[in-house]
Amino acid sequence: MNNTEYYDTLGVSKDASQDEIKKAYRKLSKKYHPDINHEEGAEEKYKAIQEAYETLGDEKKRQMYDQYGKAGADGGFGGGQGFGDFGGFGGFGGGQGAQFSGDLNDLFEQMFGGGFSSDPNRPRQGRDLQYRMNLSFEDAIFGKETTIKYNRQGENGEQEHKELKITIPAGVEDGQQMRLSGQGEAGINGGPYGDLYVVFYVSPSKSGFERDGSTIYSRVPIDFATAALGGEISVETVHGSVQLKIPAGTQTETNFRLRGKGAPVMRGNGNGDQIVTVYIDVPKKLNKEQKKALTAYQETMDGNSGHHGFFS
Repeated sequence: MNNTEYYDTLGVSKDASQDEIKKAYRKLSKKYHPDINHEEGAEEKYKAIQEAYETLGDEKKRQMYDQYGKAGADGGFGGGQGFGDFGGFGGFGGGQGAQFSGDLNDLFEQMFGGGFSSDPNRPRQGRDLQYRMNLSFEDAIFGKETTIKYNRQGENGEQEHKELKITIPAGVEDGQQMRLSGQGEAGINGGPYGDLYVVFYVSPSKSGFERDGSTIYSRVPIDFATAALGGEISVETVHGSVQLKIPAGTQTETNFRLRGKGAPVMRGNGNGDQIVTVYIDVPKKLNKEQKKALTAYQETMDGNSGHHGFFS
């Protein structure tokens, strides 16, 4: 079975590594995010990118997709393991609503039209549901408590209006999901309820931060005098402003590490780091005194090395 749609969506080959898939996803997700790209069709493209990565970003879901296509990728195997199980990337391709409950016989019946006998009166787990939640860059880093509302099918087949208070863990990333055990649809023949999967979609930072896991990246301009003579500058982090010492002779595009100023480490302790890249901000306009000072500097450089230009 030749299943390439998700690979085509992310612009990668079927033999792409997980790292290549992740890089392609991050690039496209940022390009087509609705908060950044307001062109017609961008939102649909963004949703397709999310759907593709929810499957290809998880090695087990990717294997099922490669073998069985979307029907296999949408399987969602596994029973209920406790409230608040957090991990992986989705594997739920569609929008909010019922999904496959995780029974192998049901999976093959859906894909191949039957052929596997089973007791129709056996207890069966209810269908899983998916809830898509938009988060700000900061909420994804620090977490928060919030209330979600959704509909599900109850034990008697009626629609129930659910209101659920949940805690979003600090440090979640775009595309990750949190499973809420037993919060899906009612089971059949007395079977257990399905699960609810909350999938997170994180908006780009409005402060210019980039993020990769627990590491945060930022770019900060410095003037020529600070780069040449050294000094101290104020740098914004998600945790507040800090002072950064700039050594004399710092070159443009030099990186500095601010330890512990990144995002929380998932399933670990403490925070990651922030990588600050400084670049020299060349002034577009100079007053007479500034021009005179730089001209004098350039003349000393010309006399010493024969090079021309102020950054030579």
